[in-house]
Amino acid sequence: MYDSAVYISYVITEIFCILFSIGIIVKANKNVGTDLQMRHFRGMALFFIVYLISDSWWALGQGGMVPFNRTLNKVANATGLVAVALLTLGWCIFVIYRIDQNRSKNFKLLIMMHYAAAIIDIIIIITSVFTGFYFYVDEKDIFQFADGYVLNLVFIVIQLFGSGIYSFVQSFSNKQVKLRKEYRLPLLFIIIPTVAAVLEGILPLCPIMPLGTYLPIQLAFLEIQSSEIYSDALTGLNNRRRMEMFLQDMIHNASDENPFRIHIIDVNDFKQVNDKFGHIAGDRALQLVADALRNVSDRFHGFCARYGGDEFVLISGEDVKVQELIQNEVNSLRENCADLIPQITVCTGSAVCRSGAMTATQLIAKADEQLYIQKEIYHGRKYRKQTDKTEHEGSPYNRGYGLRG
Repeated sequence: MYDSAVYISYVITEIFCILFSIGIIVKANKNVGTDLQMRHFRGMALFFIVYLISDSWWALGQGGMVPFNRTLNKVANATGLVAVALLTLGWCIFVIYRIDQNRSKNFKLLIMMHYAAAIIDIIIIITSVFTGFYFYVDEKDIFQFADGYVLNLVFIVIQLFGSGIYSFVQSFSNKQVKLRKEYRLPLLFIIIPTVAAVLEGILPLCPIMPLGTYLPIQLAFLEIQSSEIYSDALTGLNNRRRMEMFLQDMIHNASDENPFRIHIIDVNDFKQVNDKFGHIAGDRALQLVADALRNVSDRFHGFCARYGGDEFVLISGEDVKVQELIQNEVNSLRENCADLIPQITVCTGSAVCRSGAMTATQLIAKADEQLYIQKEIYHGRKYRKQTDKTEHEGSPYNRGYGLRG
């Protein structure tokens, strides 16, 4: 009776994990990632459910609560091991798609290596039902791992470490703090299940491994969901919603001793860029400005976001010449892709907050007023240049009547 109670508590824990995993599958749609990313993430969660079902069947069989024999014992555990192999593959492919969205030269090689390792592992698992290489059922109908099971662990560890370390290394080359944190998340899929496996070895019949596998899946999903909610899809910057929350916090803490500045940055003549060069060039231009803004923001420990359209926001405690810094950074970044992105200039409007009594609307309105003034100055200069050019082209010396040169 005691044994049956232990197995029942084991199964109840796994049923809860199944229900929670179904919730993740339902919510893991393309609104929180690309279609390919979420397809592999859902696949991973689905195979986790398959593993839980096979493990629950094994527990009920061992507890004598469902029909169970040597063949069913082998099939249940083989199904569980195949599900774990596919779960591992789904996670690793998801990590690679998530990290390497630009498809580097190593992208296809990494994908092929993971698929090859998973296929070989699954073939050995299936044949082990007959050969006993990974596992066997002893004379007392108890499932046992064979010496060859070490190879199964090697396949899984190599895949998890491969994707985890790849992701961790890539985190150092990314300038966005949010993405650096997300890129290091795959390490949890190594650490937590490993600790869970050790604990379950010490405390058999405790459902530590299912919980240790579910936890990193849940943490990864929450991190991805949070990232997508507060990120701008095109530029990767914080979005307007996140900016408004951050601005409220800054205003709440503002004082004469602790002032901050908000800068609204606008891309000049952006509509003309779209009309003349196309929307793809326009998107690249916005991404370039976003990269420049991010670099300037990081330099002064600021906060940057895309406000909407071709407008961006920088919030910083430093009193710096933002327009000049961003323009210089834009020019510097454009040198590497001048054939893809047209000449870009920006205007900025700024406002200072020294009191928590000021509202976000008032602060943004003040910065917007300054931006309007700067835009008027920019268009005035542009008009004068066009006028001077027209007058110069209208000169007789430029119509071929004067001296030849």
